Amino acid sequence: MKSIAILSNLYPPLTTGSSVHCSTLAAKLVEQGVSVVAFTPRVDKSAPEHEFLNGVEVFRLPCLRLPKLPIAVNFPWLSVSMTPSNIIRMRDIMRERGVQLMHVHNHMFDMALNGVVLKKMLNIPLVLSIHSYITHANPVANAVLSSIDATFLRWCMVQRATHLIDLDTACTRYRKARFGVNEGTLIPLPTGFPEPASSDDVVALKKKYGLEGKKVLLSVGHLHHLRNRMALIRGFAASLKSYPDARLLIVGARNFDPAEELVRELGISEQVIFTGTQPRELMPAFFELCDAHSMWFDHVDEGYHSVGNANIEAMLMKKPVFGPFTPDIYGEGVLRHGENVLLLPEKGDIDAQVERSILTLWKNEALAVKMGEKAYETVCQHLSWDVAVKRHMELYSSIIEKGQV
Repeated sequence: MKSIAILSNLYPPLTTGSSVHCSTLAAKLVEQGVSVVAFTPRVDKSAPEHEFLNGVEVFRLPCLRLPKLPIAVNFPWLSVSMTPSNIIRMRDIMRERGVQLMHVHNHMFDMALNGVVLKKMLNIPLVLSIHSYITHANPVANAVLSSIDATFLRWCMVQRATHLIDLDTACTRYRKARFGVNEGTLIPLPTGFPEPASSDDVVALKKKYGLEGKKVLLSVGHLHHLRNRMALIRGFAASLKSYPDARLLIVGARNFDPAEELVRELGISEQVIFTGTQPRELMPAFFELCDAHSMWFDHVDEGYHSVGNANIEAMLMKKPVFGPFTPDIYGEGVLRHGENVLLLPEKGDIDAQVERSILTLWKNEALAVKMGEKAYETVCQHLSWDVAVKRHMELYSSIIEKGQV
């Protein structure tokens, strides 16, 4: 395997879980001697059209940036890049670079459709990673999106891929149920070791948000319908009876007003802090200053609760994590309740379960420390980039050697 192309609507300087994942994979492949060219829409006009980033040749394509749309959970980086000129340009560049395989990230954006067209034009295999499932809190919007997912995206994108990669078993179940595709490869979502937290950054953040001497529950991830934090806020509010000086820090873009309205209704505006979007380089400091971390997707079907990048990063920082995660999400026995994570039942009073988890960790510091250590060991063993890159390269090589298209 000499050369591959990575296609993604989300790529640095955008800071999302998907952009971090695919850009890190690209850089790690370069370290293994693979030539990688990446294509992404130029939604950030300050980013160069062409550059080498961590050894990866990156092309940012002209695009139409769309406004925030409620049906798309007000996602700020929607764009349209599928134009004849962009497709021809990508085709020519891939031919010049001798690309043997394309890897597209996310099935719901138009880069996946670009990949399908280029697959036919170039007669090379297309690997597709399903990063997340399509769902919406609004029943009408959910019905519309689910219908599009099960028809257009299924027939025009997913079923035309040479091979599918699942980042967890929730994606596996989603792939089979929504798209009728039984064959795929599970490569759990990896996370790299973060840079050590700067002590100056930790001190500055504690001072900025008034966290010194207080218990801190951290929740990293953009605030929107699917990551609405409503249950987390209510459970945290209940825990304030035992820890009145505690703080809940929600880090990420703010696109869901009801969460802020709930905080005001509960009278905990001082205890719940919405920081908005923060620089990526500050993330280690945010994780360092917290006592526990939790973030999950709300409004998902039973069995579709993944752990997510932010929680895994917290685990790498040896922080205890809790949420309604599916126990076998990364395979049997990887997540163990009470040992390396606290698993909330998928049914029952979620608010009470959140409160119970918070108090369990804060009242038993020895348990929290031990759980953080075990969480770190789990990520190193099962969710590291070394493991993920090895499995990606094995998959790519197998597809190329078999001549699959």
